[in-house]
Amino acid sequence: MPGSAEQVVSEVGKRLAQPRLGKDALVKLLKQAESALSELSQSSSLHDALRPLSKSLVQTSLLSHKDKDVRLLVAVCFIEVMRILAPDPPFTDEIFKEIFRLFISEFVGLADSGSPYLTRRMKILENVAALRCSVIMVDTGCQDLVLDMAKIFFSAAKQGLQQCVHQAMVSIMTQILNEKVTQALLDVIFRNLVKEDKGGAHKLAVDIIQNCAEKLEHTVRMFLSSCIFNKGAPVNEHKKLHHKIILELFQCAPQMLFAVIPSLTHELLSDQVDIRLEAVQLIGRLLVFSNLRFGQENQLVFMEFLKRFSDKSAEVRIAAIDAAKVCLVRLELFSQREIAVSSGNIAQDILKSLEGRLLDFDDKVRIRAVYAVCDLAKSNLSSFPSELILQAAERLRDKKISVRKNVMHKLLDLYRDYCEKCSKGIATINPHYEQIPAKLLLCFDKDCGSFRPQNMGLIFAEEIFPSSLSPKERAMHWVEFFYYFKSQHVKALRIIFSQKRRLLLEMQAYLSLRAKKEESSDEIEKKICGSFRKMSASFADIPKVEECFENLHQMKDNNIFKDLTELIKEGITFATVRSIRDSFLKRIGNKHPIFNFCKQLSTELSHSLFNWEMICAILEALLSCRNESTHFAESACDLLLLVALVFPSLFRGSEEYLLKLFSEESVLINEKTLQMLAYLAKSACHLSVNFSSDVYLLLEQKCIDGTRAESKYAISAIASLIQSPDDKKFAKLCKKVVGVLKKTYLPDNHNIPTLLQSLGLILEHSPSMYTSYDEHIIKFVQRVFVSSEFVSTPGLSPPDENACSFSCKLKIYCLKVLVKSCLPRTTALDRIENFLKMLLEIISEEFTSITICDYDKPYLRLAAGKSVLRLATRWDSHISPKLFRTALLMARDSSYIVRKSFICKIYGLLKNHAIPIRYACAFALSSTDCAGDVRTESHRYLIEVLKEQGGVSVHQNRTSKDSIVEHPTYAVVFLIHALAYDREFPLNFSEKETISSGFWSPLVVMLRELVEIDNPNRTEHGPTSSVSILLGIFSAVQKAQDLSGSDITHKLHILSKIGLLMVKELDKHCKMSDSPRHILLPSSYYRLSASERKADECCQLDLITDSFVKRILKAHEPYNHQEDTECSIITERPSKESAPKRGASSSLNKSSVGPRASGQDQGKVKKSSVLAEDVSKKNDQNSIHSLEKDKVSSCGSAGTKLSSPGSLGLAKEADSRDRASLLENQNRPTVKKIPLKSDQKWEFVNDTMLTEDIPDCDPRDCELDEDVGDCDDNFVKCPLSNNKTAGAGLRKKSKRALDLRSAQNSGLTADTVRCTRSRKVQA
Repeated sequence: MPGSAEQVVSEVGKRLAQPRLGKDALVKLLKQAESALSELSQSSSLHDALRPLSKSLVQTSLLSHKDKDVRLLVAVCFIEVMRILAPDPPFTDEIFKEIFRLFISEFVGLADSGSPYLTRRMKILENVAALRCSVIMVDTGCQDLVLDMAKIFFSAAKQGLQQCVHQAMVSIMTQILNEKVTQALLDVIFRNLVKEDKGGAHKLAVDIIQNCAEKLEHTVRMFLSSCIFNKGAPVNEHKKLHHKIILELFQCAPQMLFAVIPSLTHELLSDQVDIRLEAVQLIGRLLVFSNLRFGQENQLVFMEFLKRFSDKSAEVRIAAIDAAKVCLVRLELFSQREIAVSSGNIAQDILKSLEGRLLDFDDKVRIRAVYAVCDLAKSNLSSFPSELILQAAERLRDKKISVRKNVMHKLLDLYRDYCEKCSKGIATINPHYEQIPAKLLLCFDKDCGSFRPQNMGLIFAEEIFPSSLSPKERAMHWVEFFYYFKSQHVKALRIIFSQKRRLLLEMQAYLSLRAKKEESSDEIEKKICGSFRKMSASFADIPKVEECFENLHQMKDNNIFKDLTELIKEGITFATVRSIRDSFLKRIGNKHPIFNFCKQLSTELSHSLFNWEMICAILEALLSCRNESTHFAESACDLLLLVALVFPSLFRGSEEYLLKLFSEESVLINEKTLQMLAYLAKSACHLSVNFSSDVYLLLEQKCIDGTRAESKYAISAIASLIQSPDDKKFAKLCKKVVGVLKKTYLPDNHNIPTLLQSLGLILEHSPSMYTSYDEHIIKFVQRVFVSSEFVSTPGLSPPDENACSFSCKLKIYCLKVLVKSCLPRTTALDRIENFLKMLLEIISEEFTSITICDYDKPYLRLAAGKSVLRLATRWDSHISPKLFRTALLMARDSSYIVRKSFICKIYGLLKNHAIPIRYACAFALSSTDCAGDVRTESHRYLIEVLKEQGGVSVHQNRTSKDSIVEHPTYAVVFLIHALAYDREFPLNFSEKETISSGFWSPLVVMLRELVEIDNPNRTEHGPTSSVSILLGIFSAVQKAQDLSGSDITHKLHILSKIGLLMVKELDKHCKMSDSPRHILLPSSYYRLSASERKADECCQLDLITDSFVKRILKAHEPYNHQEDTECSIITERPSKESAPKRGASSSLNKSSVGPRASGQDQGKVKKSSVLAEDVSKKNDQNSIHSLEKDKVSSCGSAGTKLSSPGSLGLAKEADSRDRASLLENQNRPTVKKIPLKSDQKWEFVNDTMLTEDIPDCDPRDCELDEDVGDCDDNFVKCPLSNNKTAGAGLRKKSKRALDLRSAQNSGLTADTVRCTRSRKVQA
């Protein structure tokens, strides 16, 4: 069609007006029009030229044509006409609506990027945007079309659009919103804004909002405010999503929310939990997206958010914790400088709130808080505050088991991640993270299946380290975290180690039994079943594990048991262990019922917890820092020592490192490494260590120049390595030590304690050395004890009030030397009697030749008393009754230090079964001590020892018929003997005397505990029960007499009768017929009574009746420990004591309050005593009448009530070799003392050793059984040492004791002395 564009357009317009044109004709004409229109520029002068086309296009047949090609071309022609004739296109409003509807229908195809019509549609869209046609749509009221168009735009945007199309859509929507904002259109935008899919539709919504932020702000604020405040109003789907809308708006147009954000406080304070929950989650995300700036900019909202950490709803608190974790994890992505600039104190506030939830009262919240802390730590090990990790680890001690389990697994995961990053070089050793294993051991619990030693051992073997960690790296972490182990951690770890060792030994025994063929099958099977029972104890479910062992035993594949044999070998590597375990489990098969059991068993049996590779790695690391004293070296020595105690065989293969370690002097050659060497040398692990001269010289040097502890272990190592006590090295070393001692000047040489320690241990290991150097030893000891110039040396005074002087320490060390020389029974028999006699004189302070100041006397007495206890482990049968009583009475010494330390020493020896049970009488004597701690501990010690010894004696009764002397009840034999010798034994038995005196307290306390050993519900007693034995003992004493004379015998009969009636009162079901037929009494204490009782004795025994005993028991009801504050604690300063005669301080008749009360309590005591006298006067007559009514002939009582069914056997000593029947030895001669040599004028022995310093060590094995450190460690601290009033009370007490003793010596009665005291107080 020739001509200009205007002509073509005009001609096409005319032809389109023709009726019944076909599709092809229409398409052809419309394309011609499109082409011509595109050539025309915008001009109002073309209005006439385009009128024919405009009229033709608005025909209904074209606007609503069914063919899509025709409609598209019509739309293109419309937009071109509008472009050319803009801004005044020739269409009415109705026509515009139809045109826009046509345009919108074509916009649907914009999403089809492969359509051939896409170019024309984009042309329409771009022109609509450029011509601002959307304004016409709004002006003509086409709101429905606007909504449809917006929906089509977002729908098309989902598929992805070209940038020009996207920009055109944004432009169109911006034009519409700038003209008019409707809620309907806003809903369409919000719906696409909050979609989870952040694609083209979300980006389109964001761009629209950003372009129209100022225009939309008011409407958005009103909408969001209605959502926040009008919770009761009907809501649409968008109101339910207002938090998401706020979150999206905060990211794209935060300025729109300035007026909305403060309103969130309303939601945080809502009464509805779900509203507060959603608000907390929203603010948490707002904090995340702002890198915590939200908290700085909205302080009020943030402060209310922090309060939600303590919300009353656990759900809200958990949501706050989760929000905090998300915030801080996002924050870790930034550098510390960026955090400081952007977050200020917001992060610290959040962490503080999170820390508070670790102690939440809800266990779920506590668990979530721990999870959050651990996840935060994992996200950035270096920047996260490690102290918070330790606080989270404290939840391992939570009262809820579920909390402890979750915390344990989370901390294990964190520690593994930390170890892995350290291995890769990403992280460095952090002391806070290394404390996690120590915290894990705190949840060690025998009563909870998940935290028993079995499971804790598996955790430390398999779960605490990543499987990829090398043995060297494991060892380094072990050393690092072992530094933070305290005594309770070490104890728990030792239990784990010991249980593993028992399992390994029992498995070795089982495999040996299984390999035996020569023994009978029944015998082998019986032993194997016993092994299964023992091994099952190392697992949680014992019955089930026993069954699994049986099933394992029935397997026919011998390779399985070969794998087990290889697995328990100690010299294999970690890699080999894994290989053997894999082979073992493969043979079992993962479908086998016992597969899981075998998997756990293989872990328990393998040395994956600790092996020789780790030992070598630690020793190698030690050698590299041998000249430095660091915490790493200290921890490594402690760890090696612990492993040496339990698994000494693991040191095989490390001999080269050991030789290098001990080949030359360094800071590492200290007490711990020497102790380790001593144990390794003593153990049966057979280390291939060559005892070279270099090592010996170093050990010898420690014996001369080291500390006392170092010399102790050096001597032990030498003794174990040379294997012979007669070796020349001992003789050479002894000669050298004695030579150095001879040359020393005492006041100036501070190394004498070490020399004395070495000398004592040499004499213990090689007893023959004493005969070679006895003159030198005695001379030196005399020099220390007798030298007047060495009483109190200036400059060597005690460092504090609770320590003895240096001269006193030397005397104690000398006693230690002599006591060690007496421990070997083969060589000390000729000296023991004189040693014991001298100890008696020291304890009684009758050894006048000793030069010592008053301050040091209690310490020397204590050392002598402990020496008696130490010698009792070997020479108990040689300890005379007088020495036993004197030593026993140290439990009531005037010095608090002596009393406290002495009973602690007895307790330790009795717990280790090192001394006879009769020494437990000391606990009964001190159970009424005025010092609350002494009283409480004595009572506790007595209960523990009696119960434990009772269990041992029950087992012995099954194997020995003569076991009564080992029964805890037998201690009563010695207790009543000691009470009978008390100078304040009651002279009358009036009610007042009985109730006010504390004399009967030890007997009452002892009998109560012994009776309670038996089942309180038992109605019958066998011949070996405590009650039956007590009846037999008291009956036997009634027919016996003391060796010394009739006065003591009379008192013994009184005590035995009172004791007999007490037992009957405490146990209503006891019968004399249940008592044993024969009771053996010690022949050095008792003999068979050969004479009739005197008349006055019988009359006095008549006063002892049931009612009399009931009053005693009532007056001594079980002590209420809550009343400790009523009894003031006496604090003695030994330096200020006047050291009264031992008889006064050893009295057994001191009440628990009166004689030991402090000066400031005297007034209270006086008032209470006056009131007691008024009350007691009214009861005197009733008490006397009761006594007369219950009076029974003592002779008749003894003949009928107290006689045992069989003949009375009177006994042997506790030592069976020195025990003789009293029936055969009524006239037993006194023990003949072996005369001393001319140069042996006196000797001393002492023991202040602790067996606890080396666990699992037999206390009779003297090799390693002495205190470590200065002798001050053996003494307890005196409480309230600065209390001058208490000191004054002590001096008054001592004076009263002396007055009483003088009164007794002058023939005055106890009542006369008490009257004298009361007059003094009143004066």
